[in-house]
Amino acid sequence: MTPAVHAARSVPGRGARVRMAGAWLAVAAVLALLATLPPAARAQGTLSAIEEDVERIARRARPCVVTVIAQRTTLSKPGQPRRLHSRVGSGVALSSDGIVTTASVVLGAERVMIVTENHLQAEARVVGMDPVRNLALLRPEGLELASLPLASKPAVSGDWAITIGNSYGGAPTQSVGNVAMRFAEPGTSLLQLSNEVHPGNSGGAALNSRGELLGLVQGELGAPAAPGQRERAERRPGGMSFAIPVEDIIPFLDGLAKHGRVRHGMLGVSTRAAFVKSISDPSDRVPLGALVEAVQPGGPAAKLGLKKGDLVVAFNGVKVEYPEQLARWVAVAGPGAQVKIVWVRDELGHEGNVRLDEAPSPIPSWMRVEPVATSAAGAGLSNQGRTALEPGGKAPSRSMREQNGLADTTGR
Repeated sequence: MTPAVHAARSVPGRGARVRMAGAWLAVAAVLALLATLPPAARAQGTLSAIEEDVERIARRARPCVVTVIAQRTTLSKPGQPRRLHSRVGSGVALSSDGIVTTASVVLGAERVMIVTENHLQAEARVVGMDPVRNLALLRPEGLELASLPLASKPAVSGDWAITIGNSYGGAPTQSVGNVAMRFAEPGTSLLQLSNEVHPGNSGGAALNSRGELLGLVQGELGAPAAPGQRERAERRPGGMSFAIPVEDIIPFLDGLAKHGRVRHGMLGVSTRAAFVKSISDPSDRVPLGALVEAVQPGGPAAKLGLKKGDLVVAFNGVKVEYPEQLARWVAVAGPGAQVKIVWVRDELGHEGNVRLDEAPSPIPSWMRVEPVATSAAGAGLSNQGRTALEPGGKAPSRSMREQNGLADTTGR
């Protein structure tokens, strides 16, 4: 159990709450005064008051948001110089020595650097990582950071959202918008924001009108996918901004505090996608579910009666369209969870309840950085059953200290 995780759940003290309440009362007084002015002056005054309040929240939060630089080196061919790859993202301090960011920024990194608002730099180590929820907890060396409080209640559609992060080039970014909608899945959810986000904002802060952390900015919907998998996997909308809500961050922190590691559920099968041609458009394919390719002997799926060739179509009452959905939902359900599976065999429907086992690794086989063979004993499911997924499309190699001057940089 780490001090960083303990402190991450802290909330503002009474004095901080009083000051925040006083600030909002002041804004209310300004708005009441503006109501007595002519319409044109009232509109301009209201806008100025809102802008001033947003800027106040941003000023308070900015010291809590850092730049995260994850580095690794690769050697393409023997005899050629090593190439340094840097992935740039953002992070949010939830305690004086605990920073939460997205797993897609730091997965597979050999060295992680933190740069603060006032340009202090320090190395950081990864305390824990959950690539399924796309979360990672970092601990910087020799830095004491200002921290943000977690939101006291979940965000709902229409709530104001202020996103703060650092761009690909390290410059601070800020955007005001709102929560457009919530994507809810078994055991997890994601907020769609109207805010504009930039490369490098992944892992940045999404704040509510009280200056509390309502979510962690991420650049795409769902867990990251490897190059070449997107066209065969779960379809995801592009050009949108999303945030991992605080109610998904808390279980991640609590799990690290309680167990010292991330624990995922395991069903004990490998699967691949199943499609059928669309009736309305023969050139399009409609996803049917997760087709079982192999079953781990003695595992939960075997006890349930699943066999090769079965088509899993529902998990805990929610329709399964893609293997990666089922893999994600099994993982976040956790070991010991009782789940309901619905499958089809020979055009006949079957259903049953089973208790999940614990996956042997915090990084599921279908999300490992290094290519591995499909294994029913891995995290319980393999997306497409063939290729290990790699968040961020980057795979680490040798020590950063062995690099020889060539560098690539990408912003998350």
